[in-house]
Amino acid sequence: MGKVPANGEHAVRAVGRASALIAAGCYSLWLLEFGLATGLSPTLSFVSELSAADQPYAGLFSAADRAAGVLAALAAVCGVLTGERGCWHLVAWLGLAGFGLATTADSFLPMDCAVSADAVCASAETAGALSAVHTWHAVSSSLAGTMALVGAAGMAIALRPSGGPRFLVAAAVFGVQAVAMIVVLLLLAVGAGQPVEGFGVAQRVQIVGVAAWLVCVVCLPGVWGGGASGTGGGPAPG
Repeated sequence: MGKVPANGEHAVRAVGRASALIAAGCYSLWLLEFGLATGLSPTLSFVSELSAADQPYAGLFSAADRAAGVLAALAAVCGVLTGERGCWHLVAWLGLAGFGLATTADSFLPMDCAVSADAVCASAETAGALSAVHTWHAVSSSLAGTMALVGAAGMAIALRPSGGPRFLVAAAVFGVQAVAMIVVLLLLAVGAGQPVEGFGVAQRVQIVGVAAWLVCVVCLPGVWGGGASGTGGGPAPG
């Protein structure tokens, strides 16, 4: 894919950065659970349960995820067009695109019910009696988390040659995501696929790591081609 004309690059970069930043905000809207009567335990529940079909604020949280996904995908397109274009930068942009698309799909595939707060729902899930949409939600959620990890890894490796704070920040963001995902998977294994106490904390830490990665896409030097934020990653090809 070729670069956009030079006179349009600044505008495309601005759109890309703004999209990633707003996506980070939308993806962090789950924090409203601390001010809303959701009936879910933040230390136990899946964050996705906030947008389960039977939950009172499902529309709000689904819309936030949908906006985050669309904006992240848009930022990735802008990044491919005007961002740094090394091999690992491309991995980072593709990870961002995959995260955006999977998150968008996730918002259209809500869980049927809140498994951590409803024993009947949990039993039905274990028995495979819930809808295909509920099942596919687990697939899209897993894919979104995996692609975010790929994007964060690509960004950290791309920035490694430059060293310094930018690489350390990118590596730390990747590390938070990776460790939190491992803990999430271990706790799911302990609970035989059902959330156990502490699962909610680990997943929320992972989501904070994803939001931090989106902010890093906006702010870290060496991610975008040209301009102040593109310095240190080598000049972008014309």
